[in-house]
Amino acid sequence: MKRIFVVVEGQTEEKFVKTLLSPHFSELGVYIEAQLWLTNRKLGSGGGGKSFDLIANHLDRLMSKYEHDTETFISTMIDLYAFPRQGKTIYTDEVTRLRSGKDKAICLERLMTERFAYRNFIPYVQLHEYEALILAKPDALAKYYPHKAAEIELLKSEIGSTEPEEINDTPAGAPSKRIINAIPKYEKQKTTAGVITAQEIGLLFLRDRCPHFNDWVTKLETI
Repeated sequence: MKRIFVVVEGQTEEKFVKTLLSPHFSELGVYIEAQLWLTNRKLGSGGGGKSFDLIANHLDRLMSKYEHDTETFISTMIDLYAFPRQGKTIYTDEVTRLRSGKDKAICLERLMTERFAYRNFIPYVQLHEYEALILAKPDALAKYYPHKAAEIELLKSEIGSTEPEEINDTPAGAPSKRIINAIPKYEKQKTTAGVITAQEIGLLFLRDRCPHFNDWVTKLETI
C-alpha cells in the first residue's frame, strides 16, 4: 500500500489531512498521514516556529528513514504567509522579488525540491494560509457559528469577488485575520471550527475554488 506523509505546521492542518484528505485517499488505496514538525525534540512537541531548520530537520529524518522505500511519498502543507525565514531558509531574494503569491509558492516548492534530494517528495505551499480554504465558501462558517449570520455577511462583502488563494498575505489582510475580525472566537477555536467548516464545504468544492490546492491534491492522486 502506498503511503503519503504530509509534514504540517499546526494542528488545524493535521486535522484537515486526517478528516478530509485521509478518507478520499483511502478510497484510492493510499494511506495518508499528517506529521507536525518538531519545535522541541526534548519535549516531543511540534508545530509552527520561525526557523526553516525545524522543517528541514523533520524532513531530513523522515526522508532518511524511507529513502529506499519506493511506496512512501513525502509532502508538506506550509502557509506562504509567515513562511519560516530564519535559519537556513529557502525564502531567498529570488522569492522576495516575485510579486504574485502563486509565483512565490511555486518558487518555494521548486526550491524545496532542490533542497531535499528525495525522489518521492511533493512539496506544497498553501496560498496564503489554511484559512484561504475557509474563505472559498464563507457561508459554511455558519455550521459552527449559527448565530453569526450578520458577521459572515460582512466578511463576504469584504472579500467580494477575490479568489480565495489571492486574498493577500499582509498582517492585517491575511485570511485568518479577516475571519477573526468578523468572528473573534475563531482565533481560539480554529483547530475545531476551521476543520468543521472545511468539512461543510467539501473537498470537491475546495478543489474547484482553489486551483493551487487542487494541483497539489491531483499530484498526490497520481503517485
